[in-house]
Amino acid sequence: ILAMPGLEPPPPNAAGTDHIAFTYANLADLLFTYQRLEKAEITPYWCINHGPTTSFYYRDPDGNAVELQIDNFSSAQETAEWMASGEFNKNPVGIVFDPDELIGRFESGVPVAELTRRPPLPEGVSPFDMVRL
Repeated sequence: ILAMPGLEPPPPNAAGTDHIAFTYANLADLLFTYQRLEKAEITPYWCINHGPTTSFYYRDPDGNAVELQIDNFSSAQETAEWMASGEFNKNPVGIVFDPDELIGRFESGVPVAELTRRPPLPEGVSPFDMVRL
């Protein structure tokens, strides 16, 4: 799905799962979960707006990755139109964001459509600068 420069191929016969993902119904539910987990000192290692999703990535005690996310578009057709727009080709990774800043904007009444719209890459930044492992 994604070619990353310098990424080592897995060893022959390797088994495993990169991560599992859980989709929330809306941004409010996702942000509530982030706050609930943060109170228990469980914090994401990567918060990223991929374009089609807004995602929080966590690691479980065994190091397995778990993605908690919402769909940013209301239909598969809207997602397909965004993918066909060339935005994915420009940036197949996404834009990292500060979850507390997102919560502040959400609580101040910024429309969800604006909060979930993926901004462009900053000048001089590669999509691969957005990767957090």
